[in-house]
Amino acid sequence: MEPKLHPDVKEPLKRLCDDPNTTVVVLSGSDRNVLDENFGEYNMWLAAEHGMFLRQTKSIWMTTMPENLHMDWVDSVKHVFEYFTERTPRSHFEIRETSLVWNYKYADVEFGRLQAKDLLQHLCTGPISKASVDVIQGSRSVEVRATGVSKGSAIDRILGEIVHSSNVKTPIDYVLCIGHFLPKDEDIYTFFEPDLPVGPSARAKAPNHMNKIMSKNSSGKVGVTKESTLNRTQENIDGNGNWWSLKREKMMVNEGSSVLDLKGENYFSCAVGRKRSSARYLLGSSADVISLLKDLSDCSSLLALN
Repeated sequence: MEPKLHPDVKEPLKRLCDDPNTTVVVLSGSDRNVLDENFGEYNMWLAAEHGMFLRQTKSIWMTTMPENLHMDWVDSVKHVFEYFTERTPRSHFEIRETSLVWNYKYADVEFGRLQAKDLLQHLCTGPISKASVDVIQGSRSVEVRATGVSKGSAIDRILGEIVHSSNVKTPIDYVLCIGHFLPKDEDIYTFFEPDLPVGPSARAKAPNHMNKIMSKNSSGKVGVTKESTLNRTQENIDGNGNWWSLKREKMMVNEGSSVLDLKGENYFSCAVGRKRSSARYLLGSSADVISLLKDLSDCSSLLALN
């Protein structure tokens, strides 16, 4: 069953995507066709297969795949997944260009877990025993990826490409990162984390902090730079306002972290439906995500009128 975008999120998402001061990126493990079908009508950036493929919806797909990515293990893993799919009713597997995923979401829970345990043993003693891969076990899935493929490792290249392709004039000093990620992919949260200590005690349930988040948005521009913060940063660095233009000219495509000028109070990472996470905030469900996006889009619309 292919994932579908919730109908209630379409309008607020469109308003955020149409805001010229906001850049929206959907970074997913799904393949390109799934993202095209769900998000092709929006003005945003799509990153498929954990960021290995990237495109602006008005452009064509490009690859951000590292040149040294080894995929010679795919056929042997495919045979194992086929074997367990045949023996596990209502399970299925997906072949992607950088990973394979066996999913037993719709199978009997207990039987699926036993099969997953057996599948992992088959993989580790056979086709991937010496392969350069990562095995990621989800709540009802097993994924095999090429080593080094994760959302955190991809976002650096993605940001660099966005800045070059979109001719971004100012550094990014506000980030909202929301996701329901496997532990392997939570490195995207730490990628954006400023050099400030943020332990488990700093996390809270995001719905109780909506006013705090919205107050920060209303003092600047949703999802992008606040002019006062940017001006202070430029003055501190070279005193003549040329810092960003010089930095952008020297920046390579794969140096996305250099486009960030992020302070701790302007970074919000939210994990959805996770009891344990390295994100700063916790959202209980997709309904909370929809509510947050509606509030953000309302704020964006109000700012556009001023």
